[in-house]
Amino acid sequence: MEAGSGRNVDGYEFIDRENGSIAQEEINRINYISSRMNDENPEAVLSVYNKMIESNTFFTPIGLEYLRRLQAYLYKKQEIEDDRIRDIPVIVSYVDLQNQLNDKKDAMRQEQARRRRRVKTFKQEYKTSLMVNLVLIIMIIVMFLIILKSDTPNMINYEKAITNRYAEWEQELTEREQKVREKEDELGIE
Repeated sequence: MEAGSGRNVDGYEFIDRENGSIAQEEINRINYISSRMNDENPEAVLSVYNKMIESNTFFTPIGLEYLRRLQAYLYKKQEIEDDRIRDIPVIVSYVDLQNQLNDKKDAMRQEQARRRRRVKTFKQEYKTSLMVNLVLIIMIIVMFLIILKSDTPNMINYEKAITNRYAEWEQELTEREQKVREKEDELGIE
């Protein structure tokens, strides 16, 4: 028998380390029984075989495989009647295992469907968000254009507006001074 460690034991891969450990214990039992059993005495082999079946000594594939080898050995021996050789009980419910596997498959399908819905929802939300952002950007650009074109001073064009206003005042003052000087010249006032 080839011993293994963890999940892989004697050519079998078990679902977890605990099940692998149980299989390893069965290998140890098989080695112990094989070392003590007299293979030359078919009656002794039959007795040990039947006791192992009665006590459910083995239930992993490794132990069941060992029982199957003993059973085949006993069927070959002519001194043992076939009806004295018991069938090997399989204590695992394959219906339950199949139902568990089907439940896992159903759960995986449901999760995949949820992911697809999430992706679809995300795509829709992304498109909506993109459209809203574009509308907001366009609105901001329009607001800046309105502010730039406006005559009213604001944060963006205040410097220009104030400069223009001072320029107008200066021009008005220059024109008034010019008119006042012309009047003074007409009246002869210095």
